[in-house]
Order: sequence, then C-alpha cells, then structure tokens
Amino acid sequence: MLKNKIRTPITAEFSLKSPIKVIINSVSKLIKTYPIVLKPFVGYGGVGVQIISNKNEFEKTLKEYAVFQKTHPTMSAKFLAQEYIDGEEGYLDFYSINGKHLFTDA
Repeated sequence: MLKNKIRTPITAEFSLKSPIKVIINSVSKLIKTYPIVLKPFVGYGGVGVQIISNKNEFEKTLKEYAVFQKTHPTMSAKFLAQEYIDGEEGYLDFYSINGKHLFTDA
C-alpha cells in the first residue's frame, strides 16, 4: 500500500486480559491523537468497530467490552486500536488462508 501512496494507520494490538490503564498507556505510546478506531481482532463487515473520540471514552468502552467479554467467553479478548485517517472510505474483501491472501472484491 505504501508503494501506491495509500496511507495505512498506526495499529496497536491488545488483549482485554490486560489492565485497562496498561492498555490505554501502551496504545497512547503508539497513537498520539484521537479519534482512534477500535475494532475486534476477529470479525467481518465492520461489526463491533467504533470510533473513539477521547481517552475517557476509550476507558469507558474498554470497561464495557471487558464486562461483555466475561459474560460471553467465546468473544475474542483481542482488539486492535488504529489511528483514525480522515478521507474517502473504501473496502476490500479477501480471505487469508495459511498466510495466502485471496482477493474477492473491492
């Protein structure tokens, strides 16, 4: 993507098994400004994706996810926080199987 001058977001991976303050501090070291995009590590179609406007909202959302995850143990505890990039929205559909990416649609 960089070759084609498509900007890609700074991304932090974390687990809800870590203390919330640790998550916020580690994400803040990588992503310096809000808003940020918060999304489940496993998912599709934008389900569970949220735009977080500030640190207080980030903390509140993490607490809500942690409670939900405890009552729904099949939900992955892994999440991604990404730098928000303003611009035209697009999408790519693909499958990843054994490290190979198969493009299906754009």
